[in-house]
Amino acid sequence: MKRLSLVLGIFAVLFLTSCRDIVNSVLDVLPPFEVPYSTQVTVPFAAVSTTSYTKSPEIHMDINLDNEIKAYNPKYSVANLKSVKMSKLTATYVSSSLGNKLEVIKNAKIYIKGDNLPDKLIASVENNTNPNEIVFFTTDTEIVEYFKSNRNSLVVEVQGSKVTADQITMKLAANFKVRAEL
Repeated sequence: MKRLSLVLGIFAVLFLTSCRDIVNSVLDVLPPFEVPYSTQVTVPFAAVSTTSYTKSPEIHMDINLDNEIKAYNPKYSVANLKSVKMSKLTATYVSSSLGNKLEVIKNAKIYIKGDNLPDKLIASVENNTNPNEIVFFTTDTEIVEYFKSNRNSLVVEVQGSKVTADQITMKLAANFKVRAEL
């Protein structure tokens, strides 16, 4: 009798777990999707040392995730956000005042900043030598709370490969993987 109860208990747990997985997959009807972001920025670049990092001014992002989510399904909104992660980030050289290109950036760290939230590292690059494009390594960090706040921005810290000063214009292109569910 004890064995029968044990076997029935195990089957009940397996059955209920399977049902919960099925219900969760049905409720999660909005599959994850990518939200692109791009901007062209001119940043003052000053490397007075090749061993320390210099922080650039904030780059405000005006991504309206509410509209992006509603474009996929009008029943959803930013209130249904469950996950946001940066999946891609590149910086492409456009121009500069003194002719420097992106190879003057040896290392860089990209942080996301939000209202009343600590800066969070979301991408980086080390030992860059490419003058025209920097492809950043993304950290797969959860940043959903930064998109639920009123204002968010990117903060760039760079370490120069040589001592120089310039104003570099570049195009930043990013993708954010977004998941929302009821």
